Amino acid sequence: MADGAEMLATITATNRTAMDEELNAAVHAATKRAIRDGRRGILVTRVDFASFTVELSPDVPYGFTYEKQRF
Repeated sequence: MADGAEMLATITATNRTAMDEELNAAVHAATKRAIRDGRRGILVTRVDFASFTVELSPDVPYGFTYEKQRF
């Protein structure tokens, strides 16, 4: 995690529906937090097949959501 990043959620889903619902909820919450913050964007990282993290990151411009994969 980069300096100034803030982890908001770690998601491990057992099925596609749960994954979609949990990711959507986490990104929605992150969007609200990012608007209040006004300086960082949202980074969604796929850690493995069923695990994701959602964070506010200074490496992502405000108003943007980036996705990346670690594997």
